[in-house]
Amino acid sequence: MNKKDTILVVDDEELLKKTLVDILVGEFDVICASNGKEALDVLKKNVDKVTAIVLDLIMPVMDGFQFMDEFRLHKEYDNIPVIVATANEDWHSEKKCLEAGVWDFVMKPYNPELLMFRLKNAMDKSRMIQMERDGLTGLHTKFKFYREVRRLLVEAEKENFAFVRIDIDRFKMINNFYGIKEGDKILKSIAKELKRVATAFNYFTCGRIENDVFGVCLPYSEQNIDLLIKALQINMKKVNKDYNIKVSCGVYIIKDPTMDVSEMYDRAFLAAKNCKGKFVDDVGYYDDSMIENMRQEQFIINEVNKAIEEEQFEVFLQPKINLVTDKSYGAEALVRWRHPDRGMIAPAEFVPIYERNGIIGRLDQYMWRRVCMLLRKWLDEGKKPNPISVNVSRVNIYNPHLVDILKNLITEYKIPAALLNLELTESAFMEDQALVMKTMSRLHNIGFKIMMDDFGSGYSSLNVLKDMDVDYLKVDMKFLQQDAKFNNRGEKVITSVIRMAKWMHLPSIVEGVETLEQVDFLKCIGCEYAQGFFYAKPMPVEEYEAFLLKEEKNTTVQNSDENADIVSELWNSRSNTSIFFDLLDVPIAIYEYRKDKIELLRTNSRYDNDIVFEKGVDEAEHNRRIKNERALLKEQFKKLVRGELFGSVEYEVMADLWYRVSIKLIGKRADTMIIMVTFNDISEYK
Repeated sequence: MNKKDTILVVDDEELLKKTLVDILVGEFDVICASNGKEALDVLKKNVDKVTAIVLDLIMPVMDGFQFMDEFRLHKEYDNIPVIVATANEDWHSEKKCLEAGVWDFVMKPYNPELLMFRLKNAMDKSRMIQMERDGLTGLHTKFKFYREVRRLLVEAEKENFAFVRIDIDRFKMINNFYGIKEGDKILKSIAKELKRVATAFNYFTCGRIENDVFGVCLPYSEQNIDLLIKALQINMKKVNKDYNIKVSCGVYIIKDPTMDVSEMYDRAFLAAKNCKGKFVDDVGYYDDSMIENMRQEQFIINEVNKAIEEEQFEVFLQPKINLVTDKSYGAEALVRWRHPDRGMIAPAEFVPIYERNGIIGRLDQYMWRRVCMLLRKWLDEGKKPNPISVNVSRVNIYNPHLVDILKNLITEYKIPAALLNLELTESAFMEDQALVMKTMSRLHNIGFKIMMDDFGSGYSSLNVLKDMDVDYLKVDMKFLQQDAKFNNRGEKVITSVIRMAKWMHLPSIVEGVETLEQVDFLKCIGCEYAQGFFYAKPMPVEEYEAFLLKEEKNTTVQNSDENADIVSELWNSRSNTSIFFDLLDVPIAIYEYRKDKIELLRTNSRYDNDIVFEKGVDEAEHNRRIKNERALLKEQFKKLVRGELFGSVEYEVMADLWYRVSIKLIGKRADTMIIMVTFNDISEYK
């Protein structure tokens, strides 16, 4: 009699579990568990029996995701397929499951025929994986290769060996651009070259570990590693010189031959990270600091639940300053971690780790709640708080429940949506723009204001800005952190960004402002808000409240530009001053004059109609007029610089067309002047 395969069913709902057992029991032996923890105990005792696992996700004690986290730590479970039973077709959950190592999915209620097909299919794949030869390359499979490494280390115990992990940079791109067949051709070529290199050694084994990842174990010397790398490089050029294929190699010099081979692979993998994506470096060597970094990362991951429960994460606030009034208008909420043993942990140490591991979504929501609590406190104290902005990570922007989560928060704490601004990094807009646009529309309908953070950091900024309905742009001051040899290109870039934002009726916030010179520059180009160490560092809530009290008491506003109000008002396309400017029935233009150069900043509608787009004027005549006008203005602007007094200037544009030009200085910063020019048609008086 043939021995039956054993299926482990993990589900806390007894009725569904019984239904599943009834379907399976005729063809399989079935053992059951009611939660993830119980399943791990059962699995430990029956690891040689269990052929597949059918896993529910939502369970008490330990849910399906937590079970998979623990399950993946045991190499002996690698070949046991896990099939998730779910009642919801949620692609976010499916993606998370696949990343956790799940093999397949079945829907509840169960379709017996489909269930049996998926189970058998997964078990067949598992058996194929366990076969000793890789079907495509003919090399050892991962498990056979690991056994061969162990055999080699025992057989030649006096030899000093190295474990080398090899993979192809951007292999997925090659598959996408040139097709899977071409990708397979490259993999087979690497396998053929590894077999050829093997003939040069008495001790050598290699295998295909997964996808484009290969493993090699050979006697260690720098010459041997160099021989291996060069052989692969030469071979890649032979495959197709147009692909520019690069391999990355991580080397672990085996000091303890008794170490588990999977751990040797892990260390070679850490070494490979050092050269992955670097055009010059092909090989990286493991050192113990890498494992320490990995342990540190694991510590940060392990501590997150406790940190949230004990409220170790704190809200720090960094004011945003209105550049017209030089007073704060709200702040950005930034996270700080005050660990009971390690003290203050900087965001740079934990935020990137949480982003890589998807944990950042929970931290986001923790911060949102803390900020809502803070706003409610201020409202209860009779204060009129300005908006606080919170960060929304990529994980949360693609969370299908995002709108409901935020809506429930402002409802629970009874705060207006306008007080909780949302900051989305530009990169968050890149993946599924249709989904993001739909989410933003729903958030706008509730009353939330949305800021695009880190504008300019990606490659599709203008395209994203064209399509996405944001309310503010946040720009980093790093544009100005350039050496003198760049000829102030940073200033030109940030000026262009601010002006473009104004044309699109978007207020701009520049962060990272550290000097008075930067502040004056931003005021001169019409930036509305600034944020940075010049005004205030991120501070605890109590210090922020003290900052606001001090600001209220300080009634004297120090302003480096007496005309800053009118300049900013003119730049602000939504302001009454700006609207009035466009309605004036006389052509007006605003210029920037700096180092004998004139740049036209803004015009009103009448200027555009009469001066620029006058009907019947050909291109040559138009250019002649502009040239003459610039020459006239430059001469008058020079007088302004010299401090000379002068009245209006009359000039003949063409026969029977005369203008009187009036010039007024409305803004000044260092060597830069902002000048308003009015054009009055006086032809009928000439």
